[in-house]
Amino acid sequence: MKQGHFLFSMVSLGLALLLLGCGRDGDGPPELKEFPREKTLYVGGFQWGPPITFSPLHITPAWPITGNMNLIYESLFGYNQLSGNIEPIIGLNHALQGRKLTVELNPAARWHNGDSLTADDVYYTFDLHRRYHTTFHGHWNFLSDIQVEGRHRLVFTLKEENYNPYMMLDIISVTPILPKKIFAELERQASEELHGKSGKAPSDDEVFSRLQEHKNDKPIGSGPYTLQAYSNQTIVLSRVDDYWGNEAIRGGKLPAPTYIIHSTYTSNDKFSLALQQGNLDISQNFIPQVWTKFRHQVGTWYDKEPYYVPAIIPSLLMALTKAPFNDPAFRRASAHAINYDQIKRLAMYDYTPVLQPGYILPFGKEQVYFNAQDTEKHGVNYNPEKAREILSQAGYTWGADGLLIDPSGTKIRTLYASCPSGWNDWESTLRIAVAGMRSVGIDVREKFVEYPVWDRDLKTGNFDFTMRTPHAETSPSVPWIRFDKVMSSKQWRPVGEIMYENEGRYKNPSADSLLQAIPKLTDPEAVKEAFFAINRMFMQDLPVIPLMYRPWHLYQFSQKQWTNFPTEQNPHAPPQCLFVGAGIKALWEIRPADRK
Repeated sequence: MKQGHFLFSMVSLGLALLLLGCGRDGDGPPELKEFPREKTLYVGGFQWGPPITFSPLHITPAWPITGNMNLIYESLFGYNQLSGNIEPIIGLNHALQGRKLTVELNPAARWHNGDSLTADDVYYTFDLHRRYHTTFHGHWNFLSDIQVEGRHRLVFTLKEENYNPYMMLDIISVTPILPKKIFAELERQASEELHGKSGKAPSDDEVFSRLQEHKNDKPIGSGPYTLQAYSNQTIVLSRVDDYWGNEAIRGGKLPAPTYIIHSTYTSNDKFSLALQQGNLDISQNFIPQVWTKFRHQVGTWYDKEPYYVPAIIPSLLMALTKAPFNDPAFRRASAHAINYDQIKRLAMYDYTPVLQPGYILPFGKEQVYFNAQDTEKHGVNYNPEKAREILSQAGYTWGADGLLIDPSGTKIRTLYASCPSGWNDWESTLRIAVAGMRSVGIDVREKFVEYPVWDRDLKTGNFDFTMRTPHAETSPSVPWIRFDKVMSSKQWRPVGEIMYENEGRYKNPSADSLLQAIPKLTDPEAVKEAFFAINRMFMQDLPVIPLMYRPWHLYQFSQKQWTNFPTEQNPHAPPQCLFVGAGIKALWEIRPADRK
């Protein structure tokens, strides 16, 4: 972990020093003895390094300032991974009729300073993202207008040319709503300061840059917790006892933890040890052989394989604009060479079901779109002999060294398969994939690089193979958005220019047309047939190679200090780490362990 300076606000400095103490040798979080253990929930795995800012306008704000984590800033609705539905938070209900999505707000909602949360705040939030190039600016690719109809009602108008109800459900369940009074004042101050320095009206980009610099270390949100103190290793939240949702949503109950503390350790092993010892209550870190930790009162959603709820599909992206990746035969052969069962067993410790061909999960809410006959006919599975057969039929040969020669007679150069260094499960996965491809003569090597290098090369298309999860969460728009992230060319840019999706640069007008048509379909059978069709196209063209089904969250908990965590046998909340999306309702259900 990178070393950093302690970052405290002037107001919180004394309190933070008193409460947080000093770290020991950089091995883990400082001791926090002043927080009663039976009132404090310790979580880890969501913050990797010192918190730089708590601004919801920054590209990488510190935990928990994101739209999915409804602790300080809340979204209108929260996605429930188990049901596939979105559940009320600030919003009471939503209804779509044609291009109009009407949202009713809970009239009880209010900010931490006591001000009512109204439709004006919601309108201001979305308009802020329209005016500036924020993380949520892309939402306006699907929105044409928002109308305020009274204090607690808004009507969102979907774009006619890009009509997409799936994405609208995503949008209203991930966008954190901000207090207009506070952020409008920040805008005014930034504009006046910049105008005073230059003597001319500042541009939107200049104002937005200044807004991003705001630390926001005393955030006023609408959620059940607020920021109390923080250091380079620890973030402390304290409960808002008069949180509006206690009465309006939770039947008068308060969340069980008075404090939630995010702790940072320097390795996955230390996270694992802290969980076993009961010093950490919720962890989102990869723990090998988690079942061996059960005897230490560590639990997961399932008490047997696959232990976690599978939800996302890490994949091997390829540079499709250059040889040999521009040849579908080479892509299919590469995919046939990979031993997916070894990935399941050795890299993922069986935290994943058996991989099926295609890009649709064959279980859960997506199961209805999975066509077993199509996957049998068009799918790719582990079969090295088939890989060699495909290459031979496509005109490839092998040299005396056993390495592949392309149909023109040119030896294929050494290729590289990359992922961020230190991502142990991904590194193991790539080693297995590389070994499989090398076994059929493809000269490929692993390449593990620092995250910023990997991220830059990914976005600019500067890679051969690279591992990536194109849609790294689950949301109302799956499975459509998963295909869109790897097959849509609507944001296509040449190699060297930045792309945030379809980084392999796949381009197929038929795929574009189908992806645009699916969200407009209303008949369930037509929707199903359309997903069958896009999955067939995916299997035939293989724009990426699926590697495994992975959990959205590696949800694991210790029962030494707290009990009644949601599980398959006790599903009072989804396995979303107690504060992501609809998972936050678990905070009202857990309870301190019996210490008799």
